[in-house]
Amino acid sequence: MGKSSCGCYAVTLNPNNIDFLDRLNDFICYETSYNRSVLISVPDGHFDMLMINEQSDIENLIRPYDPAYLVHSTTLPSYEKIKKSEFLKSAALLNNEGIKTTAIGFTPLGEPSDYLDYVMFAPMEGFGSGSEMVVNSHLRGYACFNPDAEYIPQARMYFDTHKIISDGLAVRDGVHSIKILNKIPLHPYLVMVVFGNDILLPKHKSFWTPTLFNEKANEYFNQNLESADLK
Repeated sequence: MGKSSCGCYAVTLNPNNIDFLDRLNDFICYETSYNRSVLISVPDGHFDMLMINEQSDIENLIRPYDPAYLVHSTTLPSYEKIKKSEFLKSAALLNNEGIKTTAIGFTPLGEPSDYLDYVMFAPMEGFGSGSEMVVNSHLRGYACFNPDAEYIPQARMYFDTHKIISDGLAVRDGVHSIKILNKIPLHPYLVMVVFGNDILLPKHKSFWTPTLFNEKANEYFNQNLESADLK
């Protein structure tokens, strides 16, 4: 995803993925809800694959492939403010409340301005390190999308995806796993927070990276899930 050579915000979807049709429909519905036009380019002209799934329009429907948990990572100072307010808030809402927030990836990725109105969530696996790369970018003061760059782990928040969806809070835009408009209360959706000091750096490694912390934090989360307690 990101700004294409023609200046449009572009997203590439794999037709072989199980969520392809849903994500395509989500993207179209979300973009048109903001009165934006959507151009679709299909390899080899296989337009027969564009069968829209009507069930994907049901906001509180948990799809078979929806993960049980999603993550949102933040800096330690930001987490303390989140914990105090008991809400995870969007960049736009924080700015409206007088809390200056910089959306590091907004300009280089060419994201639409309405993205600032949402709290984004990332999958635990795969692009889960993307959540850590966002934090690393904030720590560095510039966009750093290298998953293997040196990193100082901060606070990785795990949320109950299915409860968020079933309660009708999830917004699907075809780009992110899910996102939330304006804000989401920590209770009852936050399951666990994993901090950098919860995990020892592996002996064979000289420093943390977004990828490494993503992997080890998930291991810690899975091992301690049954006894999870809000920190």
